[in-house]
Amino acid sequence: MIEFANLLEKLRDPQFLHLLLEPMLIYGVAIGIIGFVAAFLVRERKMQLAALILIIASALTIVPYTHFRKKADNEHMAQFAGTQKVLVEEHHTRLLEGQWIYFGIAGLAALTLLMGAHKGTPGLVMGGATAVAGVGVVLFSMWMQLKSESIANPELRYTSAEQSGEPPGKGIVSPIERTGSQVRRVVSKRE
Repeated sequence: MIEFANLLEKLRDPQFLHLLLEPMLIYGVAIGIIGFVAAFLVRERKMQLAALILIIASALTIVPYTHFRKKADNEHMAQFAGTQKVLVEEHHTRLLEGQWIYFGIAGLAALTLLMGAHKGTPGLVMGGATAVAGVGVVLFSMWMQLKSESIANPELRYTSAEQSGEPPGKGIVSPIERTGSQVRRVVSKRE
């Protein structure tokens, strides 16, 4: 009973809520696309409808997700130091600028739902466009997740040395070093 009470209390925490919604942007859209393609191949119209509705609902979770993410990060902004604070602010900007991608796939799925992917060439084109765009949205969501995680886990960051083909070790940021309750970033002195 205590665990259930703790869960109910956590449902008011923006940090927990944004973590609950985050998988919908990747897995919800991905499952919807897989289901839509499978339903199209077997010509199951009810399954197509369900998959398109799942894509729309999953893509539109971007609205509460960005709201709770911004609120959670604002509450915890004091924990971020220097470069990390700048990265968090850049990520928020990137999230807000990238929202149109989710609205776009939701609109495309809604048009496909209204037109019917099984109705002639226009429906086929809309269905194909929805499937291709859905894969793009899943890849974009994965990239956004990597960017989000690289704020807390510097070892996930790509450095300019890694991208340009320079030898490893030059300019690499080592993992966050934790000493007591303080968090500080350590820059590698290897050259």
